[in-house]
Amino acid sequence: MKRYFLLFSLSLASLVSSSQTKKFDLSKYKLPEIKRQQIDLSIYSSGRNTSTKVYYENENQVDTIKRNSNYFNGQGYLNYSFYRNTKKVQSNIYSSLKSLYNHNKEKEISSVKDQFNLNSEFLFYYDLKYFLTANNWFVTTVPSINTGYSNHDNQLDSENSLKILKTRPSLTIGGGKGRIEQVQDFRHAILLIEELKKRGVSKHDLSDSKILEFASLISNLKNQRFFDARKQKEKELVALDSFLVNNGVIEEQDISYFTGLEDIWRYGGLQIRESGNQLVISAKPEYYYLNYLNETENNIMENWSLRYNLAYLSKNPLSIKWQMDYVLGIEQNSTYRLRKTNEWWPDKKYNSALYLSGKAGYYPNTRTYFDLAGSFSLVNYSEERMFEREDIKLNINFSTSGYYYISEKLRFGYSINYFGLNGNLFKSEYRKDYTQNILYSINLSYAIF
Repeated sequence: MKRYFLLFSLSLASLVSSSQTKKFDLSKYKLPEIKRQQIDLSIYSSGRNTSTKVYYENENQVDTIKRNSNYFNGQGYLNYSFYRNTKKVQSNIYSSLKSLYNHNKEKEISSVKDQFNLNSEFLFYYDLKYFLTANNWFVTTVPSINTGYSNHDNQLDSENSLKILKTRPSLTIGGGKGRIEQVQDFRHAILLIEELKKRGVSKHDLSDSKILEFASLISNLKNQRFFDARKQKEKELVALDSFLVNNGVIEEQDISYFTGLEDIWRYGGLQIRESGNQLVISAKPEYYYLNYLNETENNIMENWSLRYNLAYLSKNPLSIKWQMDYVLGIEQNSTYRLRKTNEWWPDKKYNSALYLSGKAGYYPNTRTYFDLAGSFSLVNYSEERMFEREDIKLNINFSTSGYYYISEKLRFGYSINYFGLNGNLFKSEYRKDYTQNILYSINLSYAIF
């Protein structure tokens, strides 16, 4: 399996090197000042009611058995996100409220089953980067909280009932240098112009500055608030057409022009592309609380942890079709037990890691993509001290996935993931631990009609 990954990596590297002669540099694009917010509410419910009567003769008399079954399931999701990009600020607010409830009751003569489950979870975080200088020195803070309640109740057997309340607030603070921009709208503009050329309806080439202006228009159109999606799409296409006509790209408007414009506008911006380099150092104190509400002893667990992280991130759009990203970092996490439900748990533990991950992506058209990713990490787990040499593990992960839009009727997708663990690297006197896992999925879709 490793040989296949090596061969795939070499093939991908050769393709990347051959794609360096590119016409457009996506890294030139700077996202304009935008605000994007979205709220989604989803409610789902299902149920089942079954009633059965069975009649049978028994010693010259008729007996009746009744069975009743009731099942109800309900789910609700409320998600809110707000993204802001200015010269001084990059921020992302996200909150999610989820709830799941199901109740199952069955009865037959003297046999009764009555159970219900309730799970609720709330998640909130605010990822803020504030840029202090023109050369992109910044400070960052990320307050977050994740809290939830679950109730697994057996109405007839309280010993098997379980009620749990948990919460995990944290605050990440730090700073660094560099800025990473989303540049997929520049690619979107280029794909749209190239599509019009292929259809023979483009009469005039736009300069690089005009294409950047066109990309800024696309960014602003995509991030406008709207209520009616059909009205908004009409407004967007009118604005795109107006820009192209006013800049002399289009002289004659036929059905080929409008279908090409609508197709690329709908599908040309589905893939996220980023550009920039960033060095980040951060500290993250975190508190964790878990309470088994129906227990009387050893029902509470409390942890306090402090995580330090130093990472260098690099996002490189090599061309319109190629992307190469990687992250190099070192991390230290210390966890202290304030209260614990199991006596065998250690009072403290340390987790140190040196990690490197990378990803190469190939995007030949608006719907097709292939990627190859890999990560390596040296991880140390210890209950005594930081960087315990005697307990270091090597984690290796390779993955590749793809989606090939052959035609409207035929599509192909796949994913392959390899994970390897080499434990106790420096413990020659102990047995070595080796673990390997391979996961894969293949999907082929064909529409007969």
